[in-house]
Amino acid sequence: MYHKKDGVLYRNIEVMNYLGRVKSVFVILILTLASCEKKDDGQPIDDIAANFISSNNLIKEVIEEVKSNYADDIEKEKLEIGAVNGILKVLDNHSTYITQDEFDAFNKCARGVFLGIGIDVKQEKEGLEIISVIDESPAAISGLKALDVITRIDGKDVLKTNIKDIISRLNSDYTLNVKISVLRNKTETLEFKLKKSVIQLPSVKLNFIDDIALIKITHFNEETLVGVSQAIKALLKKKSTGVIIDLRNNPGGILEQAVNVCDLFLSDKKIVEFQSKHANENKTVQSDDNDLLNGLPMVVLVNSKTASGGELVAAALKDNKRAVVLGEKTYGKGSLQTIIPIPGRGAIKLTTAYFVSPNGNVINQVGVMPDVEIADTDLKQTVVKKNSKSKPTSTIILRAIDILHGVAALNETPKSTQTPQAK
Repeated sequence: MYHKKDGVLYRNIEVMNYLGRVKSVFVILILTLASCEKKDDGQPIDDIAANFISSNNLIKEVIEEVKSNYADDIEKEKLEIGAVNGILKVLDNHSTYITQDEFDAFNKCARGVFLGIGIDVKQEKEGLEIISVIDESPAAISGLKALDVITRIDGKDVLKTNIKDIISRLNSDYTLNVKISVLRNKTETLEFKLKKSVIQLPSVKLNFIDDIALIKITHFNEETLVGVSQAIKALLKKKSTGVIIDLRNNPGGILEQAVNVCDLFLSDKKIVEFQSKHANENKTVQSDDNDLLNGLPMVVLVNSKTASGGELVAAALKDNKRAVVLGEKTYGKGSLQTIIPIPGRGAIKLTTAYFVSPNGNVINQVGVMPDVEIADTDLKQTVVKKNSKSKPTSTIILRAIDILHGVAALNETPKSTQTPQAK
């Protein structure tokens, strides 16, 4: 679906051509508007951009009013970014403009290695809310937690600071030391001093609970397929009797990696169908004829924060009756965003298609319903399983283990004793 060139992810049009003629014209127009330079008299050099602006009275009038009457001076770049974002934000919540610094950070995260403090954030009214904290990162070691709201960075109010400067301070070598003020539980103000480090961002973690393998996929980056493949080799060597794929809080990532992960567990089955504006560009993705686990029982864990690629995997394994899906209804982001680079100016992230499950179920704004729902109160309970050498684990994990043992008991021939073929 994508190919790499100079470390950047590009759309592979031969594999997945979701942008038709109309979309291509739209993209060219966006690239032109975002990158055009202006003469001293304020007129764009590019004739297409000039004609577009001059022919649109609303845009022209707003620009003139801002230039003439706005109380402060405003940077040209800020107006450009605002104009581009304005176009994209009316489309949906996922199409947006990405600055060059954000684009660089995106590519580093996709590769799984970057310099930073180890947090994922989103913009809220009070500041930047921390969505997640990477284990063993400077943020985790210092005591920062999910749901903390960053209000100041190095003494500067984040709501009054350019996003480009914020990203530079958090995720680049602009400075190695950073001071962060956070609001915790909406009442407590805390100060943290952190030193950035090179963070390895593995997307796959393998653990064992007795004879059950637990594969946690936190997100989908360039290394996910390799990570899951290695986990499969390890669990087969250990002769596990069942596998739990934990997709809770997985926000997605590189969709191709999610599709490839499905391929590891499915034998000649439909994985997903991508649907675009033009019916002749729709694409169905099929797995090959080899299930690396050879039918070993599987349970997939999901919750309300499982989104995008995580939902694609859960739906594919559920609809093909390859795994029992356990947990909460997922987030409901069943759309494909294509990253379209703007040389030297960042990129735009554009929704180019929607995906549906093998059974034709719409995922976008609907989500994936689990086969077995578990109450939210049970999701957070931690208990110790009797006669187990493993560490205390959660109720949902224990429920998954019980399901796996039940499925294994129903099978006449234990799948773990069979010799899987190499893929």
